[in-house]
Amino acid sequence: MLSVGIQSIAIHLPEGVRTNGWWDKDAIVRRKPSLSRSQSSPPHFYDDAMKPYLSDTFLGSVERRVVINHESASSLGIKAATKVLTAAKIPASDIDCLIVTSLFDDNIGFGDAGYIAHELGIGGGAFNISATCNGSMSAFLTACGLVQSGQKKRVLVIATAQFSRLFDADDPALRFYGDASAAFIVGSVEKSFGLLSTESIHLGETCGTWHLDVIEGQQTPISQRLRLRIDDTVSQVLRATSEYYLKRTVDSALLKANVTIEQIDCVALNTPTAWHAEFSANALGIAKERVVNTFPQNAYSGPAMVPIHLYMAATQKLIKPGSLVVLYAYGGHSEASAAVLRWSDVSLGEPPAPAFVVDHELTL
Repeated sequence: MLSVGIQSIAIHLPEGVRTNGWWDKDAIVRRKPSLSRSQSSPPHFYDDAMKPYLSDTFLGSVERRVVINHESASSLGIKAATKVLTAAKIPASDIDCLIVTSLFDDNIGFGDAGYIAHELGIGGGAFNISATCNGSMSAFLTACGLVQSGQKKRVLVIATAQFSRLFDADDPALRFYGDASAAFIVGSVEKSFGLLSTESIHLGETCGTWHLDVIEGQQTPISQRLRLRIDDTVSQVLRATSEYYLKRTVDSALLKANVTIEQIDCVALNTPTAWHAEFSANALGIAKERVVNTFPQNAYSGPAMVPIHLYMAATQKLIKPGSLVVLYAYGGHSEASAAVLRWSDVSLGEPPAPAFVVDHELTL
């Protein structure tokens, strides 16, 4: 069977940085959400990891990248894609499939894949995958299947988060979200490298926890204005389901790959909270240093987070060719997926450009 995996990977972070100093701290304290567990609930790894952050107004958030100058989800994705194509030393015309996953698309209902493919000059087809925060994992596994079956030779995946589009300046949720894009090319790799196993399960029980509204009469230079409504139960849903889905998918993927968690060199997952990396390490029974965590610097970047963590692990020499890596993502309303891969000789895009602090409300 053909071995498939990531051939090249790159990330793009917008140049704006919003620090904690951007907010009125006293106003946030008054609206601080309750994340503490019920007194009747038994303690577990999630509670232990969360506890040190509850006294922090920003719950572990320090900085978050934000778009400036009317950047869009498409423009962020194009910049990441250009970097990865340059690193791979191949023209866009040699890409025979583009998969785009985004929170949230510029073109609601249609997605951005066709627009981006046209702009880049992609040689093959293009389509969108909607899997919320699991988008990059769903796209990665789809790309691997297309290449392994012989239907495609090289698939370009772009995963983008533009959360700053969703929140008003006075919304406390703005503290926890950042904008980012990542791109990677999936193709054939050396035998016994690349994807070794995978496991996915649906997250139907999380449906209704997040809601997306289109605000009528509020057009932006990009597209319609959106609002993300988060149900008051979101912290309880995360607490109740995070360990179960993590363990079930990762344990199954490890079993299929015939490896143990002790053999894993690095774990790259999406971290929706500052404590999620530590919680995941404890739940999996590994040292927290083996779980990549960029939440303090970049906040939460949804579907872009897993490839960002992979890129950071590679640039920081946490993984090298031959390393065993676990990928995991949790996408509310969609699915949770885990994968085991053996890292190959992956080309890396240029690092993000230097950033500067923005201390005023941005015009999107």
